[in-house]
Amino acid sequence: MEPLLTPMTRKRAREIGLLLTTAGIEHRIAAENGCLTLWIHPEESQRCRTLIATYDVENRPRIEKTWSLAPSWSGLFAACVILAIFLKTGSLTGLDEPVKLYAASSSRILSGEWYRTLTALFLHADWPHLLGNMAGLIIFATGVFQICGDGVGWALLLGASALANGMNAFWFSGMGHVSFGASTLVFAAAGLLASGGTLRRLSARTPLWRALLPLGAGLAILAFSGVGPGSDVTGHLLGFGFGLAAGVLPGLLPEKQGPLLQQIGLAFSTLVCCLAFYVGRGGAL
Repeated sequence: MEPLLTPMTRKRAREIGLLLTTAGIEHRIAAENGCLTLWIHPEESQRCRTLIATYDVENRPRIEKTWSLAPSWSGLFAACVILAIFLKTGSLTGLDEPVKLYAASSSRILSGEWYRTLTALFLHADWPHLLGNMAGLIIFATGVFQICGDGVGWALLLGASALANGMNAFWFSGMGHVSFGASTLVFAAAGLLASGGTLRRLSARTPLWRALLPLGAGLAILAFSGVGPGSDVTGHLLGFGFGLAAGVLPGLLPEKQGPLLQQIGLAFSTLVCCLAFYVGRGGAL
């Protein structure tokens, strides 16, 4: 016999010994000079090496894909923005001037006032409405920005929210539906985190029940806080749904997008929001 592997740990020796025994390869594991050594017949050397190499590949520890989280103040910034606007407008009802100019009126949106799908996100009816959405932005939107980056995160969330408000207008076509508030964006953030986390776990071959935990958590948040009395239930559902779709990007891409794309996303998001308020103030496209 000739030595093939040395030195080996006791765990490694047990694994290799069981493997060779199962394959019917005669071998001996002996302790020499304080080290465990595998001995085999020379004619079995190549077969044994191939078998061990295959075993090592199949049993290599799996490295799960994880998100690289970066600090972000964008969620807090968004909360401060809607607070500043609320301090300017005060509590709002359906008859106030800001609501007439910027709220998500289904009839107005369908007549071409697209800007309302964005401007409505910045208006709030009262302090409870405002504080709930501020907390949601700080918690959920911050998570999105940490994962996607500020620029890409804003672009995804604003895009999902605008689409949700636009689809909500189609749903209530001819019914004079009016809604406003950042809750659509908050639920879009929750949906993005839910689908992104689930896809990331599935791609890492995490057991299905563990992979579905982010999705289950997102649905629980939607069920407990998105369907209360006076809530725009369809807006919340659509925000969550479009957020789920947006979560495909961070869920499947291995790394956060680079600085250039972040800057483009941030500039585009800022420009679109400013343009929406500018057009709304003008009263028409």
